[in-house]
Amino acid sequence: MKEDVRLLICDIDGTITEKGGKPMKITEEALRKFHEEGVLIGLASGRPVDHRTIGKFKEWGYGFDPDIVIGFNGCEVWDRMSGKKREYSFLPKEDVKEILGYMWPLDVNPVVYEDGYDHVLAKRSDHIIEASMKRNEGTVEFCDKERFCLHDVPKIEFRYIEEDMEDIVMKTANEHKSDRYIFLKSFYGTLEYMKPGIDKGVALKRICQELDIPLDKVVACGDMDNDIAMLEAAGTGICLLNGSEATKKAADHITEEDVLHDGLGKFLMNYYF
Repeated sequence: MKEDVRLLICDIDGTITEKGGKPMKITEEALRKFHEEGVLIGLASGRPVDHRTIGKFKEWGYGFDPDIVIGFNGCEVWDRMSGKKREYSFLPKEDVKEILGYMWPLDVNPVVYEDGYDHVLAKRSDHIIEASMKRNEGTVEFCDKERFCLHDVPKIEFRYIEEDMEDIVMKTANEHKSDRYIFLKSFYGTLEYMKPGIDKGVALKRICQELDIPLDKVVACGDMDNDIAMLEAAGTGICLLNGSEATKKAADHITEEDVLHDGLGKFLMNYYF
């Protein structure tokens, strides 16, 4: 390798692969090459940390597990060495109630992972929910607003048709800003609310401190706004060509190709090998 890298950590959807897909050939080759060089490999996503994310590489046919998994945008962290999962900074149910008060009337679908994919709450069924539950073999409960507010949660996300609702959703969110919670885009047509003080960057710093990994030896890869803090915390931040403009501005490098054309793999192979 051309540089001394201790950890390669990547977002999943829109970075390693298209949503619900499998890494393309060169991206798979790059991940295997880093692993063979002794570099720790991590996944960092908005998904819960469970057997689905921890076992993601084996699902893709790799012969190894990820070494680190950051889930729920930093609210959950797991590492292979200790086998432990940590949980941080859940959003209080009172704040969930307040957020739902002004978001519920919009044409959005609120989603809460009450027990990871094993028990998901949603306002209504749609093709995204149906595809997600089928893909992750999860269960979903369709419920009223009050049911969402029974417990503290890692995050609450709102899914919508971006072409129709983006301006309305963002206008509403900005009109109700609070110092008790933050919101950010995690995917096209998905807005997520979380408690302040936790993000993928904070989680990355914590796990690197625990494992004695210098941040300047970390390469982080992402594509959306929820990846920005991670890209800024790492020694090297890489954004996919299909990434948001804000994420591109935060990155040290932007791939020449998008996720559908093996953008990450081509960049990693050309830059590091």
